[in-house]
Amino acid sequence: MDNKKLKKTVLLLFWFTILIPMIFPSTKAVSHSINSSKIKYSAAQSYYHTHRYLSTNKQHMKISENATKTEPPKKFNPLGEIEFSKEKYHSLLQKNSEENETHAVSKFPYHRFDVKVDQDIQPSDMLSLHWEGKSLAGRQVTMYAWNLAEDKWIAVDQKVAGETNFELNGTITADQYVENKKVSVIVQDQVLPLSKGYDYSFVWMTDTQYYAQDHPAIFKSITEWIAQNKDVMNIKYVFHSGDIVNKGKDEKQWRRASAHMNTLDVAKIPYGVLPGNHDEGDHLTYYRQYFGKARFQNKGYYGGSYENNRGHYDLISVDGKDYVFVYMGWDVEDKDIEWMNDVLQQYSDRTAILSLHSYLEKNGKRNREGNKIYEKVVMTNKNVVAVLSGHYHGSKHRVDEIDDNQDGIIDRTVYQLLADYQKAPNGGNGFIRLLHFDKETNTIDVETYSPYVNQYSYYDPIKHPDKDQFTMNIDLQQSKKMISTTLFEVNVYKKIDGYKVAESVAY
Repeated sequence: MDNKKLKKTVLLLFWFTILIPMIFPSTKAVSHSINSSKIKYSAAQSYYHTHRYLSTNKQHMKISENATKTEPPKKFNPLGEIEFSKEKYHSLLQKNSEENETHAVSKFPYHRFDVKVDQDIQPSDMLSLHWEGKSLAGRQVTMYAWNLAEDKWIAVDQKVAGETNFELNGTITADQYVENKKVSVIVQDQVLPLSKGYDYSFVWMTDTQYYAQDHPAIFKSITEWIAQNKDVMNIKYVFHSGDIVNKGKDEKQWRRASAHMNTLDVAKIPYGVLPGNHDEGDHLTYYRQYFGKARFQNKGYYGGSYENNRGHYDLISVDGKDYVFVYMGWDVEDKDIEWMNDVLQQYSDRTAILSLHSYLEKNGKRNREGNKIYEKVVMTNKNVVAVLSGHYHGSKHRVDEIDDNQDGIIDRTVYQLLADYQKAPNGGNGFIRLLHFDKETNTIDVETYSPYVNQYSYYDPIKHPDKDQFTMNIDLQQSKKMISTTLFEVNVYKKIDGYKVAESVAY
């Protein structure tokens, strides 16, 4: 081919490349947004591809990592952001995401992508965002872009992570998201909303003994997470069913436990505790010093103490529903049962939950003490709907239906729960129970979660579907309250001439 023909061919190809997109533009709809009012495009709009920026190109893209207490972050530049190391940038070239994982316990980790776009960017241009990566199974991951007009991070796409890599995709416009030739995007591990809504939550801790002895960081992660999620999950109360420490005579363990539980005091989250067998020490000396009546007596929800908080009861009301939570420590005797019954009868109009250290065994059967409490307390008090206990290493729940008036019709269902994860690595790996209350369906969804390892369910949910996640059916309707007056009067008595004379005046 001579030079003239070559030049004509090249010129023809050039104009072909330019004109074809103009003659046959793309009309593909481009709406991947969570909030369609924020990021939405009509299918009638037309775009053609001009630039591509990849995370493997440091000239155009800076990548940072961080973790914040909120998701998304409240600021454009949160404190603590650190640019990827050479090794982490290199992992992108190798497509090895395991080498750039960012972990956090009490905060929400994210990766940030600050992209420098070319000089020819126009306000009407559209930017397509695409992310590939992974998170922990069951965690929700959200991609946000910084919106200039709203001055905040706006969600573009989100998915719940599985076991393998997944994608997030979205579209934004340059006029709303590009400033000084730069667009900023983050991908963050987010709080996962339950598929079914709930109104409020209780949290249940138990057998924290090894955290107090050997793993204080886990103890810290639990109470800090509860405090940080107080508003997110509408947490109204926290149970602790005993074995706060491992060695009751070791004051160092008590100081640790007291400090970490104080996080709940600071956050103003009501909670209750009881002594387990490991807490006894020298006749509960340290237990009463750190968790005795004096710690709780000025709290509005604290109903009353028994033997300096060896037992106690709390009065909690949420959205018009009234509860009484009755606690009793290790080794329950007849006199203890008598006190429990007195409290339950006094507050018979409140829904009752018992918190005990030892009651249900890991085979689902009540132990001897549990049978005694069931027969003398649960059966005799119609307002008892649940019993929480630890001590035995495992997870189990038992359901008993009770015919209170012996008419052949079931009047109530009592849920008896065992949860104790101390045989897991690190003395339990931080697993706690979350109780989510749904007033509309009259149900309590029970979940198991560890803030320390950021994982739902300790037991494999496929092999053991009911161990760490199940639902309890309990009447959650508002407790009806009423006052009615038939008469009110005041009688005034005066002294006349040294004699008392009753003068009754009606108005």
